[in-house]
Order: sequence, then structure tokens, then C-alpha cells
Amino acid sequence: MEKVECRSFLKHMSPAEIRQDMVTTLGEDAPSSVRVKRWVAEFKRGRKSVADEPKSGKPRTLATDENVDLVLDMIMDDWRISTRVIAALAGISQDRADHILRNELEMSKVSAR
Repeated sequence: MEKVECRSFLKHMSPAEIRQDMVTTLGEDAPSSVRVKRWVAEFKRGRKSVADEPKSGKPRTLATDENVDLVLDMIMDDWRISTRVIAALAGISQDRADHILRNELEMSKVSAR
């Protein structure tokens, strides 16, 4: 069940009563007691909407198809390029460059010593 639907269950009852009502209605999909208490506290402080509030900043994942293709092209042009240089040229963090190399392109560093 979606968070918005779960938050709609909040009524003028105690958190324990709300949690029990959710357990009987939703079963295993019911949120935890701590989460229900947090929601009740937010509504008591004046929150009116059950929808999530917008978040600021960049999205966590920058492994878009364009970035993956760009990184792959860089690797194919120069196979000795470092993740630091890839990150600088692609305009992404070094962690994201490493994530694209390891998880998206399934590449790893191989040593020939």
C-alpha cells in the first residue's frame, strides 16, 4: 500500500488505536508503531497534506543512459583513464563514475603483474 493511502488512515484516535486499525486492515503491509507516532506528531504540528513534501537537491542516481554511454565511450577511447578523470569530464561524482563502471557496465580493474 502506498504511503499516501496509509497516511489517510490517520484520524482523531491515539497512535496505538490507529496502528491497531491499520494492522487489521492492512495486515503485514501496515507501517510500524514508530512511523504511526511520527505521522500523528506531524499532523498535530499543523501538517495538512498526506503527500510527501518535495525534496531539494540532485537526485541520488545519475546513472542515466546518457552518462553510461558517455563513460563507455571514454573507456573505449582510453582504457587507462581513471575514475577521477571520468567524473571530471562527465560532470558527475567519483562515486557515481565508479558505480557506473562497476554496476552498469560490469567492468572491474584488472592488474597484470
